[in-house]
Amino acid sequence: MKQCEMGRFTQMKEVIGEKVDLLIEKRLHKLEKSLTNKEENIWRDLESVLRELTSDKKEGSLVISFLRSSYITNNQEFYIAYYEEEPFVEEEPDCIYFNMKRAFSGIEEDWNEIDEVLHQKFIRVFAGEKEEIHRWYMGRIYIALENIMKTAVEKMHKIGAITVYYGGYMEEIKAVGSI
Repeated sequence: MKQCEMGRFTQMKEVIGEKVDLLIEKRLHKLEKSLTNKEENIWRDLESVLRELTSDKKEGSLVISFLRSSYITNNQEFYIAYYEEEPFVEEEPDCIYFNMKRAFSGIEEDWNEIDEVLHQKFIRVFAGEKEEIHRWYMGRIYIALENIMKTAVEKMHKIGAITVYYGGYMEEIKAVGSI
């Protein structure tokens, strides 16, 4: 039974691929405007959090992690932590949960557009399949946010040798700059 479900999910992703790529491009453009515009509260709030965590530090690393649970629960929360040592190894790093729901406003419209395409191409689309497609879509957006985070970090004033990383919590992370 699982093989049939996986084949169908793969087939669904192929059918909606172009639409999803277009929606992701539009969504990333909106996110970039929100996160790199210093006039936006989101940018000021994010920069403030990064500064707060590194205020008295000169070296170490700062990790901005997306939480898979946040796109399942649709709260778009990110885990931002300062590590003196290796990321994710310290048991209790200085950290803040940062809500980016405002930056993702309107994401439900994207999901509706995806659902419409699915209903045009498939006779019956189950709620679980829609949820899985929505998670896949959000996962792709979160991963693609790396370039936007890089741009945002590059715009910050350097205060030391603190490397900033971006990626999934307890997953692969990539350096996006230093502050």
